[in-house]
Amino acid sequence: MITLVTGIPRSGTSLMMQLCAAAKEPILSDSIRKEDENNPNGYFEFEAVKGIVKSNAFLKEADGKTIKIVAPLVTFIDLSLNYRVIFMLRDLDEVLQSQEKMLGKDQQAQREKLKAMYQMHVEKSKRFLDANNIPYIEIKHQEVMKEPEISLTKLIDFCQWNVPLESLKSVIDTSLYRNRKES
Repeated sequence: MITLVTGIPRSGTSLMMQLCAAAKEPILSDSIRKEDENNPNGYFEFEAVKGIVKSNAFLKEADGKTIKIVAPLVTFIDLSLNYRVIFMLRDLDEVLQSQEKMLGKDQQAQREKLKAMYQMHVEKSKRFLDANNIPYIEIKHQEVMKEPEISLTKLIDFCQWNVPLESLKSVIDTSLYRNRKES
């Protein structure tokens, strides 16, 4: 079984990887992309994922591990392998605000186009997972930040982890939830 963490960029996938690590799940990451001010606790990426369109052979290394693959690339996974998927969802205005801050540029003129593109990637990925009977759980970033017990309990149940809720809660640093849309 491969645990696949997905979502669009800036949706909380790195936080989810931290939670998986805290649950003592083996992580497939090469640490090539270093932590920075945008992700001070690391990105947990595996460089080979960037080339998944040409080759997904690296996924055989992921058996029994957790790997992060952004939503637009999920449709290129090796369907001969078994997966469970943790799908991170975040308000698209928050995603765009976070990206603008990270990139240091105003994307206001492209916001609606980017939102539509990201929504399409999310929907396409979910359709792919459904069509291939790959089990997944949706975890909302805002819920993890504001009501972690709800999301973490669902996550523990879905992944069948034997880990105290409090040890996962200790990973969540709400001070890093800097780009938010108040509800």
